[in-house]
Amino acid sequence: MLTLRTVCLRSLAAFATAIALMPQLQTAEAAPVVPNSTLKPAVAKVSSLSATAGVEPGIVTTVTKASITGKNLATASSVRFGNADAKILSVSKTKVTFEMPILPAGSYRVSVTTAAGTAVGPKYTVRTMESEVLRLTNIARSKARKCGTVKYPSAPALHGDATLTKVALAHSRDMADQSYFSHTSLSGKSPFDRMRDANYTYRAAGENIGAGFTTPKAVVDAWLASPGHCRILMSRSYTELGVGYATGGYYGTYWTQDYGKPRN
Repeated sequence: MLTLRTVCLRSLAAFATAIALMPQLQTAEAAPVVPNSTLKPAVAKVSSLSATAGVEPGIVTTVTKASITGKNLATASSVRFGNADAKILSVSKTKVTFEMPILPAGSYRVSVTTAAGTAVGPKYTVRTMESEVLRLTNIARSKARKCGTVKYPSAPALHGDATLTKVALAHSRDMADQSYFSHTSLSGKSPFDRMRDANYTYRAAGENIGAGFTTPKAVVDAWLASPGHCRILMSRSYTELGVGYATGGYYGTYWTQDYGKPRN
């Protein structure tokens, strides 16, 4: 009995030891998954922007999607153009897709905020309607093309001129304010009268006008599709251009291009 009892006591001692060891084993297994409070999120880096320039909004606003690529962007919570917030659509480690905010003409620094802070990206430029028409006109002039049945060689780029710009803008505003569409103003002034009144003396001059087009590309494309307008746009006789854009009137938008080559 004594032997048996001794065995039982030893068994109980072994059992007690096993119970005592169990918490220690559990503690050893749980230790590796304790969060490390010293770890910090990786700093984001912006490499590129899908579009580096755009055009100021017209009378019709369209939703434009864009994206930023880089590193460590998975926790991106905001994308900003200056102080304007973009609407984020999707996020991954290397790309953030968003809707562009509506921005007036100007230059904006792009930034992305993640769990690690704010990363600064490239600049985004918003062009005016007028400067975009000049840019698209020069792109068109850089290539030979047909205006109707007549072939025109490529032509040198035009320079923006402040006086012609004032003349063109005044005519677009006049057409919008008084709701008419003509090269001749309601006061009977021709494009050439308006240029002379502004003290612009020219060797050669011409004018294109358009109405109802909502974007610079739409109106330039329309001028290129019209033989008479296309001929003026492609002419090598001109060296300078002024562009005017105004809203209002019957057609909603009014565009004027005044071309010239100064006498001196």
